[in-house]
Amino acid sequence: MEKPLNECDAEALELFRHRNRLLTAIREHSLCDPEDQDHAFIFQHCCNILADALGCISVWAGDVDRKESCLIPYASSPPATVLDAETQTYLAEIIGKQFEQLSQNLVSSNRPLHISCDAQTIGEKSLADHYCMVWPVGYQTRAYGFVIIHCGEKIKGQLKNEFIAHVIDDIGLAIFSQDTALKLKIERDFNKEIIDTVQALMVSISPCGTIISFNKRAEEVTGYKEDEILERYWVDVLINPQNRLEFQQLFSETLKETETDINFTAPLLTKDGSERFIFWHGSIRHNIEQGKVGLVMLGIDETETLATDQQLNMFTARWEKIFIAIQDPALVVANDNTILEANPATCGAAKRLRSEVIGKNVCDILHGGHGSGIQCPLEQFIGSQKTHISETDLHGLHGTYMLTVSPLLEENGEINATLLVARNLTEEEVVRAEAIRAAQLAAIGELASGVAHEINNPINGIINYAQIILDVPEDKEAMANLQNIISEGKRIAGIVSNLLDFARRREEVLAPSEVDKILLNSLQLVDHLLKKDGITCSVAIDDDLPSLLCNEQQLQQVVLNMISNARYALNKRFPKGCPEKLLVIKVELRGTDEQESIRLTFTDHGVGIAPEIQNRLFDPFFSTKPKGEGTGLGLSISHGLVRDHGGTIKVQSNLGEWTRFIIDLPVQSEKGK
Repeated sequence: MEKPLNECDAEALELFRHRNRLLTAIREHSLCDPEDQDHAFIFQHCCNILADALGCISVWAGDVDRKESCLIPYASSPPATVLDAETQTYLAEIIGKQFEQLSQNLVSSNRPLHISCDAQTIGEKSLADHYCMVWPVGYQTRAYGFVIIHCGEKIKGQLKNEFIAHVIDDIGLAIFSQDTALKLKIERDFNKEIIDTVQALMVSISPCGTIISFNKRAEEVTGYKEDEILERYWVDVLINPQNRLEFQQLFSETLKETETDINFTAPLLTKDGSERFIFWHGSIRHNIEQGKVGLVMLGIDETETLATDQQLNMFTARWEKIFIAIQDPALVVANDNTILEANPATCGAAKRLRSEVIGKNVCDILHGGHGSGIQCPLEQFIGSQKTHISETDLHGLHGTYMLTVSPLLEENGEINATLLVARNLTEEEVVRAEAIRAAQLAAIGELASGVAHEINNPINGIINYAQIILDVPEDKEAMANLQNIISEGKRIAGIVSNLLDFARRREEVLAPSEVDKILLNSLQLVDHLLKKDGITCSVAIDDDLPSLLCNEQQLQQVVLNMISNARYALNKRFPKGCPEKLLVIKVELRGTDEQESIRLTFTDHGVGIAPEIQNRLFDPFFSTKPKGEGTGLGLSISHGLVRDHGGTIKVQSNLGEWTRFIIDLPVQSEKGK
């Protein structure tokens, strides 16, 4: 049979029930989201519990605004209980004066401030002859406010005072727990936000190799959501199936070793089946008691980078092949004039090994060095913003070159290197001279048969005149026949002289010459060919043309090439002779007193030239003639020779009707040249 509770035990049990109500409310409230938890909720329950348990007039919770000397209410019980302004001011003054003590010493010792009031102090309607206790609420060094217990008399008994102290401790701990939970949530959310915004895959792996966390970047790259792959084995998600065994062994060996980090690149097969290449950095997670507990993996998607590097390597290899294949010397030079790269043509021209060129000063290689304290003219163009082209003697390369100096711009606009390309003018002039000579010999071959026929007629005349003189020595016309022999002989000599002059190699020097003489000598060489083809040649030359500073042989080659092309076009349109088979040649003076020029115009009424190929006529090896009938060099060489004389050559044509070549040669004195 249970013994009845004595008065003390009954009181303790009743106080325990009240406290248990508070703890239950606090526990249920703690299950809410930390952001939804509220200090006022706990303070209100505290006020309600204390009011019910102690039978107080009122219990009020709040804080003190020291600047305004007023109380800040949090909660009260009964809820409608509000201390009048006079009482609030009085309490605020008392609490405010001891605020530092209450918020520090009293919190740590959890001792209340006892306040007794009388009517003379605060008035008859408030706390006169009543008793108040002010309990500081806090945890460790944190203060959260005060609980004011308003009673009719001083609370007596150890149980009740211990009960109040326990309740104050409970709500202080509960509020501290709320704040801590909220801070942890904020920190966790912040860390999660950082992890999710990091542009790297972040994966946590347990000791047995299963995935325990997966950030948003990892979701984006792999195509898997975090809830799809949690607790799955990491190699099944992060490694291409063909490589899983290799990296599983790597993972196992890493956990066994003393190393704390691991780095590797591995192929990853995404959810949609595409392959990505990830560079992983793994840090082993440690636990003091249990030791190693898995890996935290950070991954960088290098797929695009690898593709870019592969493409860059391809472009670099292609550039290197082109650089090596360039037949002219080419160098890449740093801003400090050091040679970074040189192609085989450079080493060949310099007659040095590659090791003797790379890393050397560019002027030492190209110019053979320069005196100390003297700046090489080339150095001022290294690192310049503009391209520079000049003709110069490069003694280090043993010749005369057209040197092009071009800046190599980086993506940021800076210039860290310069490209030098040297075109050997010495070799080019030799090639050019050979091409001109080949064209000249081809023209001679074309003229040979015509000259033979041209010479044959006067030779027959000489033979006939000589035979007449032998047969009838006393003939009165013998002297006239001798004059005819001399005339025909001079004619032959002139034709042969013209042919020899054209065929003879001459130095490329300029001298005053008469254009009409050059034209007529050329026509004499082709006169028989024109007659044989039935071509009518009309020539109109202005009187009093000035002398032209030129190379006669070269201009004669241009004229013969113009006539040869006209013959071909006319013969193609008119296989037989007819009045329309006409070549018109004009020589006239044009321009002003400041700049005069002699214009030669060659107009044939042949097949004409299609508009779409007119701009290609002067390209080397381009020809409208069938294979075997033309080299494609005639007009190209003519264009170069006219350009060397400071002139221009243009073409006009109407397909099926006519073609006109216009050559303008500036008139210059020998002194001016």
